[in-house]
Amino acid sequence: MRMKNSSLALRVSGLSKIYRLYDQPVDRLKELLFRTQRHHDFVALQEVSFELPHGRTLGIIGDNGAGKSTLLQLIAGTLMPTAGKIEHDGTVLGLLELGVGFHLEFTGRQNIFLYGDVLGLPRRQIQRRLDEIIAFAELAAFIDQPLKTYSTGMRMRLAFSLIASLEPDILIVDEALSVGDMYFQKKCIDRMTELRNRGQTVIFCSHSMYQVSMFCDETLWLRRGCIHRHGQTDQVIPAYEAWQAQRSAQREQAETGPRPDMPVRIVSLELLNPLPCQPGDDLCFRLQLESIRDDLPFHVALSIKMDNGRGVYATGTHLTDQPPLCGRRREVRITYPRSPLLGGFYSAHARVFDDHGLMIYHEKVLSDIEVRKNSRDLGICYLENRWEIL
Repeated sequence: MRMKNSSLALRVSGLSKIYRLYDQPVDRLKELLFRTQRHHDFVALQEVSFELPHGRTLGIIGDNGAGKSTLLQLIAGTLMPTAGKIEHDGTVLGLLELGVGFHLEFTGRQNIFLYGDVLGLPRRQIQRRLDEIIAFAELAAFIDQPLKTYSTGMRMRLAFSLIASLEPDILIVDEALSVGDMYFQKKCIDRMTELRNRGQTVIFCSHSMYQVSMFCDETLWLRRGCIHRHGQTDQVIPAYEAWQAQRSAQREQAETGPRPDMPVRIVSLELLNPLPCQPGDDLCFRLQLESIRDDLPFHVALSIKMDNGRGVYATGTHLTDQPPLCGRRREVRITYPRSPLLGGFYSAHARVFDDHGLMIYHEKVLSDIEVRKNSRDLGICYLENRWEIL
């Protein structure tokens, strides 16, 4: 449904999508003939509502199965909702599943026109953009070869170049960028930024929190088909990362030792202070670590975060130019003398890295660290201050 003369590019109201699942194909026929229910419902999306102004970029994040792709397909019009309404102002094009609208036996050039036909676009419009599409995809040497000879990355280049060159009012990009090389990913992000700067709206779904945080103005976090959080990206991403880390730590509590894919693990993370802590106390954390080898070097980091996941302070052996640790079992204590934290709830996030401080081997979160509030000061930390009233 199209909106006219609106400040909004997109309005989603009470959107739900429910699939009927059958244990076996014949159950569909039995249900039709005998009028007895043979299916069970799977709720992919439930009561999703949000608005997106023109010229904004929206990030969609969440675990696999959270409903991200279903939401994008509904917005793009390739799925029909079970309930709810989608209104948009302008044209909507989506780079969703690679290969949709393409034919493997056709050449790249023929597929460009085929996709335009699928979208109902005049061929003269595609012809005007043809050279631009081919140049952006950097596929001139292969454009007259059958698509079946293209790699997955080459198909992504062709699909993105076609969609982006048509300059829709609302561009939807799903995980497709993840199959491209870093050079072309950067090129795609630059093109999406260019479209946004022209006032076009972009919806970007990715598992790369870095890409979402750098590109998106606001972010929508889906969890089990519902909106778990929606707001400014710099508020949603830290909360999502903290939830992910805490969930990962809970899953790994049953681990009895390091594995080849986890050469070093955090056995325990403890706060040695009694709770609640007092403002100005020395905060002391203890980490117990276990490695698969005595001679394997690794780095350790600890960050303090607010209860919404946003960082307060982070430090580590690699961040302070200390040499990496080695040893089968190590204990590390990190003390913050006279902590300036004000009253509130915080968490500690420990990570173990490789010897370069780049690859995370293991991480663990310690939550619900309470600092007692003993003043009317506002904020997260105390800063020495001196007033002169003249």
